[in-house]
Order: sequence, then C-alpha cells, then structure tokens
Amino acid sequence: MNKSQLFLIMTGLVFILVAPKNSETKQTSNEKLEVGFSKGDATPKIGNKPVYIAGFGHNRKAEGVSDPIFIRAMVLKTEGKKYAFVSADLIGLFKEQVDDIRKELKDFENVMFSCTHSHEGPDTLGLWGQTPFQSGTDPDYLLYLQKIAVSTIREAAKNLTECDTEIAAISIPELLHDGRPPIVKMDELLSLKFNNTNTKTALGIVLFWHCHPETLGSGNKKLSSDFVGYTVKEIMKQTQAEAIVFTGAVGGLMTSLKVSIKNDQGQNLNDGTYEKTERYGQLLANASLNSLRKAKAINLTPIVVRKKEILLPVDNPIYRLAKQMGVFKREIIDWDLQLNKHASLNQREEKHPAAKTEVSVISLGELGIGCIPGEIYPELLLGKVATKPEKEADYQDAPTEYDWFQKWKMPYKTVIGLANDEIGYILPKKQWDEKPPFAYGSKSAPYGEINSLGPDTAFLIANAFKELLFE
Repeated sequence: MNKSQLFLIMTGLVFILVAPKNSETKQTSNEKLEVGFSKGDATPKIGNKPVYIAGFGHNRKAEGVSDPIFIRAMVLKTEGKKYAFVSADLIGLFKEQVDDIRKELKDFENVMFSCTHSHEGPDTLGLWGQTPFQSGTDPDYLLYLQKIAVSTIREAAKNLTECDTEIAAISIPELLHDGRPPIVKMDELLSLKFNNTNTKTALGIVLFWHCHPETLGSGNKKLSSDFVGYTVKEIMKQTQAEAIVFTGAVGGLMTSLKVSIKNDQGQNLNDGTYEKTERYGQLLANASLNSLRKAKAINLTPIVVRKKEILLPVDNPIYRLAKQMGVFKREIIDWDLQLNKHASLNQREEKHPAAKTEVSVISLGELGIGCIPGEIYPELLLGKVATKPEKEADYQDAPTEYDWFQKWKMPYKTVIGLANDEIGYILPKKQWDEKPPFAYGSKSAPYGEINSLGPDTAFLIANAFKELLFE
C-alpha cells in the first residue's frame, strides 16, 4: 500500500453558523477591508532522524532540501473581525491537527487551513513510512508545524493594511492532465490581487488552481514545494508582492505529470526534473499575471462563514487496517444509522466505523469559496457527472450527487481542496469501479477508489453543501 492507504475519515452535525444564508444575493457592502500576508519556514531538519517524503511509495527518505517548505498565510480583517486563510506546502493535515492550530487562535473569527498536496514534502499523515505498517510522521515535527502555523498567522495579522481588490480568471487546460476517463478538467485559474489603498502598489496575489503538485515524481529525494514554490517565486520577482497558491479540485487525477512543457529553446522537458517543475511554475505565474492585466474590481465584504461537521462512513478496508496498526492517528466513531438513513446510501451495520470531517462555505462579498476536505473530482462541481454509468461500473442505479456548485449563484466562485482536513478522493458513485470488469477497457481498478473512504462520500458531502447554501 503506497498512496493507497491514504486518507481517512468523517461526516454529520451542524458545527457553527456565523451568518444568514443569503449567498445567492449579490453583496454590495463597502466595509473597509484590510489584508496582511506572511510566510513561515516549516522545512524539517535533515540528518538526526529520517524524514519520509509523502505522496508516492514508502521509504522515500529525504536526502536534502531543494527549496523550503512554507506555510503561507493571508489574514483579512473587516468590521473588527479577523479571518485567516492558510496554504501549506504539505500533503495534507487531518482535521484534529487543524483544530489544534485553531485552539491557539481563538481571537480569529475563522481559520481556514489548507494544504497544496505537494508530493515532495514531509509525511504529515503517516502513510508513507518505512513500510506500509509503520507511520512516516514525526510527532515532534507535527508540534513544530503547529507552532510555525500559529506564529505565521499572527505575523500576517501584524501586517494588516487597508486594501482594494481585483479579480481575474483564465482557462488554461494546456497546464492540466486528467489521468482518468471521462476527461473532465476544472481548468479555470482564478486570481485575486490586493493593492494598497493609498499607494496602489500590490500587496499580494492569491491563486486558485486545480492541479497535483507532483511534477518531480516518485524518484525525487529532496524536499520541495514542487511547482508551487516556483510559481510564488516568479510572482514575487515580477511584482514584489507576496503570493499564495490554493489547491482546488484535483481528484480524477488532475496532475502536472504528462503535461507537455518546453523550455525557451522549444525542447520538451521531462517529468521528474527540476527544469520542468520550475518552468511549469513560471508558466502558471505568468498566466495569472497576464490575466490580471484585465482584472476587474471586486468587493470582498461582507465576509460570511458557514460550517458543518459531518460523519462519513469508512468503508475502505485499507484505511481501517492502517488505523488499527497506528499508521495514522485519527479518531474513529460509530456511524449513526438513524441519522443517516437515505435510500441512496449503501446499507451498513451498527457501529460501522466513521470519521468526522468539516465542510464550509466562505462568502467574500462577490466571491464564493467552497472549502472541501479532500480531493474532489471536477465533474461533481461542473455538472458533468454522466447521466448513465458505464456498463462496467459497480452501481448502475446510483443517483447523481446534488449539483450544489453549479446552483450556487455568485458573481465569482471557486473551491479550495484539502481544506481543514484530508479524506482522500471524492468521486461520483456512478463512476465507482472497484470490481471487475472495469470501465474504459482498463485491466485493473482505477486509482481513486483505493484512496477513497467509500462510494457514498460524495453524496454526503454534496448534501452537506446543499444544507449550508440552500436550506
């Protein structure tokens, strides 16, 4: 089991309501908005004990550091309330770890902590140790990570500056490879630019992009943020402004591998090389900056946050075994049969294992952000789930999950994946294909199912978003 055991966890109770559900109405508030940026170096020390690199096979020990592992934070403040938005160069964090960070920041109205899902950073989930039966996490490093996260967020709050905001979007399908049929890409790069109200200089640029940072491949033995670090570096070079990249809908599998990238001489650059990784990052940065030349002003107030804790049944036997053997640390509780009766759900026994996660929606004035606790397939967001399953799929009568993202009426909208948790892949039940024969002529089971909690995960998450937005 390599990436196979990955993610664990979650599902069903209202957690917190921070404002009324009027997200379908265009926001017109002109409250003063302040923004602050900061970054903290969370690179593990190499030498005293092994640092296992996450994302591909087991026992991939770091032999050095190519570029730092950063935690990047943006803090927004309006009406006296502070909201933190964090992106870390990590494979992911479980909800319990995020909640520990939040406990140190109780003066913040909300802390949204996400990970880029870099496959070249340290193992923070436990799934890439020396063997499939040994955790790859270092408890001391996880505590250090928490400390760096808190201090970085507080530093960003010290840098608060009144700002004006702009937004731009561009479609760049050429920078995405979809690794599983049907081919459905969420290829919109959305960029926000924050300018100093007084000087009009750029304070920071925020990118929302839907791609696995794994260009360096499984052979890499140095810690890296993959293409994300190069994107940030290029933006800072050209604008002298801070930059943050948020990872979005990467299930399916949305990847930079197999994307055709050429150097300045027109030569193809190979996967698994720093040359391709750097070039990819620069191309993403340039796409963002070019789109911002035609940016439109956007109002990002008022800020409205709604959250819901939900339970998700853990059907994946690999996850259950990993939990039992202590490969990862995560609370498992009993699935509530009475609370979760629905004709569309598979039948489960009493005390079926389940894990708690969180979904949330954040409305920044005219911009809506869906915060998804894992790697969602783009077709679930784009209204492109097939009407009829392939004849080899496991659930021929599966319903289509609620199309909450398409029905969410906002002037602008996007999603952040691996937000406040990492539960693995979230795929349409109609595409679930764990048993032979396999769809599209495949001779083996698709990758996503072995890294998913189970076939009902997408249904339960979609219903949670429906409740947050429309009920």
